[in-house]
Amino acid sequence: MRNAGKFFLFGILAFYCLAGCQPIPKPFQPLFKTEYSTPPAFDSKLGIFLAGVDNADASFEGELISALVVALTAHGIVASTEVANQGSYLLVGDLSSTADARISLSWQIIAADGNVVGLFEQTAANRETSLVQLAGDAAQRTASLLYAKEPLNVDLQMASLPAVVLRAVDGAPGDGRISLTSAMRSALVERSVQVLTTELDVNALLILGSVMIRVDNEGESVEVHWSLIDGEGKELGSVSQNNTVPFGALDGEWGDIAHAIADGGADGVITLLREVQHSKFIAGED
Repeated sequence: MRNAGKFFLFGILAFYCLAGCQPIPKPFQPLFKTEYSTPPAFDSKLGIFLAGVDNADASFEGELISALVVALTAHGIVASTEVANQGSYLLVGDLSSTADARISLSWQIIAADGNVVGLFEQTAANRETSLVQLAGDAAQRTASLLYAKEPLNVDLQMASLPAVVLRAVDGAPGDGRISLTSAMRSALVERSVQVLTTELDVNALLILGSVMIRVDNEGESVEVHWSLIDGEGKELGSVSQNNTVPFGALDGEWGDIAHAIADGGADGVITLLREVQHSKFIAGED
């Protein structure tokens, strides 16, 4: 991994259950990796360990997790903040705030073998939103993801990923439009994704990238967004990354920063492509 800015992948919004990532992000490494393996079957008796909510104050975290224990139990899932069995799943959240004071909760469900088997996000108007309501919704979505897991077929694991078309990144200052687009293309090709040069193939999926920069007290807050679009214009999922860089760092050449962003973004896109592939396989499509 190139030693550049810490651009962490903080969320994938998709209409699929996601698989294949490590539970703890490290500096200069994306949250998602590319291995695609079959997670162990969920056993509700082994339960789920609640690892907490990153970036939340103690009061918010404590109240939410306590309500979540109750809500998960109501779904027949043993939940604990104290004890984890060898086969227990792990549920970990991450709290963030938007410019308009809304809050976002990103959740990962991690199997005992270290693979993430589900991701989902929640948004609320503010921190005063009922934590019981948030916990109930999170428990329902967690239960749905865990109980709905289907075993992967060997034929699916051997199948190639869908081809994609990558448009030039929009909104990037400096040489980002060229360098980030090029780095993303290279990162996808390195991961055995066919990147087409035209949009004539009706079966190819479209990747749209955009960059938004906001100035804050610590520097420039950079948000990079990748959307995966099907042939009918429907967004199948999205990958978002963000980090703060020094003022003016991206006004010229992006250099290694472009490759760091592309590495994390490509791994997220790979996760989406595999779930598209999985969905088509289950549906019996070619």
